[in-house]
Amino acid sequence: MRSLDEALEELLRRAPQAPSAETIPLGAALGRILAEQVRSPIDVPGFDNSQMDGFAVRSGEVQVGSEMSVSQRIAAGHPGSPLAPGTAARIFTGAPIPLGADAVIMQEQAQTTEEGASVRFNSTATAGQNIRPRGGDLRQGAEVCPAGRRLSPADLGLLASIGVGAVSVRRPVRLAVFSSGDELVQPGTPLQPGQIYDSNRPMLVALAAALGVQVTDLGVLPDRADVIRDALAQAGHDHDVVMTCGGVSVGEEDHIKAAVRAVGELDLWQVAIKPGKPFAFGRVGRAAFVGLPGNPVSAWVTFVLLVRPFLLKSTGQSNVRATPIRARAAFNWPSPDARQEFLRGTLHPAGEVEIHLKQNSQLLTSITQSDCLVCIPARGVVQAGDPVEVIPFYSLEA
Repeated sequence: MRSLDEALEELLRRAPQAPSAETIPLGAALGRILAEQVRSPIDVPGFDNSQMDGFAVRSGEVQVGSEMSVSQRIAAGHPGSPLAPGTAARIFTGAPIPLGADAVIMQEQAQTTEEGASVRFNSTATAGQNIRPRGGDLRQGAEVCPAGRRLSPADLGLLASIGVGAVSVRRPVRLAVFSSGDELVQPGTPLQPGQIYDSNRPMLVALAAALGVQVTDLGVLPDRADVIRDALAQAGHDHDVVMTCGGVSVGEEDHIKAAVRAVGELDLWQVAIKPGKPFAFGRVGRAAFVGLPGNPVSAWVTFVLLVRPFLLKSTGQSNVRATPIRARAAFNWPSPDARQEFLRGTLHPAGEVEIHLKQNSQLLTSITQSDCLVCIPARGVVQAGDPVEVIPFYSLEA
């Protein structure tokens, strides 16, 4: 069997080349992958400005009890005149610092006359006090966002702050997803004897869509070799990646494996993880092919541990691996497995993690009622209080 690290390295090595780039308006770029590095064309901020409402002064002229005339009023967006010696300028947050001033005294430390013509200060001032200097956030030419970054709401705000109105991003990866099996029924349809609802496909479609992938839901295909073969061939022609669920266990006879081999290539892997040992990788037409195990929890675990980084790498994203954190076990795990295990669990604020009572690979409640995966090394024994690695579900988001 391949270790998880070996399987992931192989997947990332064989990931399709990132799609071509397109330029889109900044407002439409949330969640998209930058195709090119962005550097700042300007200093941010572009001028020294006041950090708060108050009075701009020459710091060397101010003592406790100093009284000065107010020579001007400077609001945001309106540059003032050079500050006359021995005077103060009434200034507001974000307004440009007038030439000659080197400090701002907050209004709470000053008292003005009723007419506002003069001001008395209750404190001294130091050079640079309450001033946001030019270039204090970004200098012209500084890297703002690297290529391969998935753009967040904060990134969009930062790019807007340097005047970027459009960005070059990768086109979305096109992913085809389908299930096969005469026993599968679409949710919302009455069940007949021997039938079950198809839960894996809606789950996998949603997982992929959350990564910014362009997903085509191909529905459920019947157990007919010719129909599946034709559907795979068409999906491989129209998409970058094709994903199926179920029917990839070693030695299992099914139409999926035969169809993939008929229109492309197929490798059947055994990955040393629990749940999720059977995994298929190959090609259908020009598209990459991934086949997941059929048990719902196994499908979810193999997707987030293997397919997720594979898809992110295919989109051109640079950071594709989930980062574990450390926690203290609030459980005992006395029966080790030869495979690396991923238990569903819940993290507590005190840094402890407990595991769900039901760890069976067909019970999706163990995922919906948990918020992390607890990583147990192969042949690992855990006692309460031991340190363990944990992958929070939030780190598995795009």
